[in-house]
Amino acid sequence: MDSILQILVLTAFLAGGALCVPLRLSPPPKVTDIFIKIALWALLFVMGFRTGNDPEVASRIGQIGIVGAAAAAVSLAGTLAAILAGYAFLGLIHRGVPKTGRRSLPEDRAETGSAPGSGSQLRTSLLLLSVVAAGGIAGAILPPLEGIDLGRITGWVLNALLFFVGMQFAQSGISFKAVFLRPDTLMIPVATAVGSILGGLVLGPLFRLPAGHAMSLTAGFGWYSLSGVLIANLGNPVLGSAAFLANLFRESLAFLTIPLLARTARPYLAIGAGGATAMDVTLPLIEQCVGPESVPASFASGALLSLSVPVLVPFLFGLGG
Repeated sequence: MDSILQILVLTAFLAGGALCVPLRLSPPPKVTDIFIKIALWALLFVMGFRTGNDPEVASRIGQIGIVGAAAAAVSLAGTLAAILAGYAFLGLIHRGVPKTGRRSLPEDRAETGSAPGSGSQLRTSLLLLSVVAAGGIAGAILPPLEGIDLGRITGWVLNALLFFVGMQFAQSGISFKAVFLRPDTLMIPVATAVGSILGGLVLGPLFRLPAGHAMSLTAGFGWYSLSGVLIANLGNPVLGSAAFLANLFRESLAFLTIPLLARTARPYLAIGAGGATAMDVTLPLIEQCVGPESVPASFASGALLSLSVPVLVPFLFGLGG
């Protein structure tokens, strides 16, 4: 129920931003782009601060960080492999599966990660990682903040960010119908789920985990605030902590790899890298790097994956014995 409510709230902010354009309440596109950049950096800083300022998270990193990092890596690798396999399959039944995803970007996006050349993409990734690291360092230095709900602050920054993303999509003039007629729009979330879960199988022999438990670690698709709690409530708090870190690390890897994946022949790989967060936290970065036409497909992919997490995680965990 919570995941459905979250999707409705995020949809409302996206739609609200988009409605500002026909009502002539939106700023010029360049100003919208600046607002998105500022809000994105603020969101990443607060996320890093929350991680560094939480003593419980710090202790978890020391105990089970290796398992979490490995789970994040195999989850992302499995996702990318499955999406590429999906494109190969679509190529057999559809001639000329679209490879576009960047043509609608204005040329003034150089600083946000859409400038031509891999060097710019790498600089963007490192810049975003630096913002998160700066927040983490600040959080670690300062004592735990009492009376300040950082989760609520993060939520409102995210809502503002999606409001401007919706506005920018409407300003681009791209058709929803054209996006959803792409044969890869549904393939992306399906391949992301299959690739992430199958990637988790690698963890079994590495860390002596039952296959079901290993797959449940990677079935959160980056939604760390839910998957870890689900597994802990199922009676395995240690594995729950590993799931928390696995999905936290996957989200961090997404911020690092999305600008790079957007430069490939299949820029929608960036949507798969975002996993469940493609509908919220990583959506603005995907929109900036891939293009405004990626917004509907990205949101739909993240929403479908988010709805599947409360079902898949307990189911797979139950297979572990």
